[in-house]
Amino acid sequence: MPASPLYAAARHWNYTQKEGIHMNLNQLRYVIKVAETGSINRAASNLFISQSVLSTSIRNLENELGHEIFIRSSKGIEITPYGRIFLSYITPIEQQLQLLDGFLYRERTPSNQTLSVVSSGFPFVTHICANLYQKYVEDGLHIKQQENFGSEAMSMVSNQLADVGVVRLWDCYQSVYKRQFESMKLEFHPIVALNIAITVGPNNPLFEHDQEYVAPDMLSDYPMVLYDYMDTGPFSDINRRLNLKSSSSRISTSSRAAIYEAIAYTDAYYLNSDYSVCPYFEMDGNMRYLPQRTLRLKDCGIKSVIGWIKRTDHPLSPVAQEMVGMFYEYLAVDDSPEILAEDW
Repeated sequence: MPASPLYAAARHWNYTQKEGIHMNLNQLRYVIKVAETGSINRAASNLFISQSVLSTSIRNLENELGHEIFIRSSKGIEITPYGRIFLSYITPIEQQLQLLDGFLYRERTPSNQTLSVVSSGFPFVTHICANLYQKYVEDGLHIKQQENFGSEAMSMVSNQLADVGVVRLWDCYQSVYKRQFESMKLEFHPIVALNIAITVGPNNPLFEHDQEYVAPDMLSDYPMVLYDYMDTGPFSDINRRLNLKSSSSRISTSSRAAIYEAIAYTDAYYLNSDYSVCPYFEMDGNMRYLPQRTLRLKDCGIKSVIGWIKRTDHPLSPVAQEMVGMFYEYLAVDDSPEILAEDW
């Protein structure tokens, strides 16, 4: 979408460090968009600017910083280690500017109610937001649905960029998550614990597997596709914990769409959850953008826990409480909420 009035006003504002580095807010926005899309062409298209303007702006910023943010090659764009650190600093700035711009917009065009939710791209969240829109369409409801993953989704709730977050956690990392919740002043409310599964597309021979489960050693010839936050750091040993021995190749991304496109066009598999126990997924489980099949991981003692988070000191609005109630309606199975509440 075109730049907001806030960005249009801010484009002339320069941030000057003691070392004499000058950067404007548009440059930060450009870096984030290129990192999101992985392409100068796609980023320029999404930003409604020319490729040459975008490329020159980022190159000028890199020259100012004295470090490359992106590596450019015939295969596309890859973010450098320096670029990843730089991105971690500027992303909250851009998010805060979006929040401020949203506040200014709401003051100009007030709505009776607002609702902001971040999730890892769960389809049921979109379905719930659509239902809430239909219910309150006459009264006015501003819904902001956002997509982010891992600690980034938690940070958005912690920084009050979202009222509610919907996250999936592996229960083998429970102690790590608890420390994160405490440091970010978050409450986690588990809803359901699901079996671990893998999802494949038609280019993987397991797509035609005659069982509803796979053993870990059956995956040794195929690469895993996973989110960036699981590629390094405290969650990167998930393969060892699950006794998975993937091929030496792997695909990591920050995009949910890229994951499902990867398993559609390659023989890669995605570490997923077995949603077959949830009524919502039994009802709508065939609604797919691309052909895929999910198979339960055999003899796996680790569970995938789906729940919601909020800031400890931030009370939920009535409409946010209604949305949370719909999470339970869509996901909860008979005894999971009570059992999980004791464990977490």
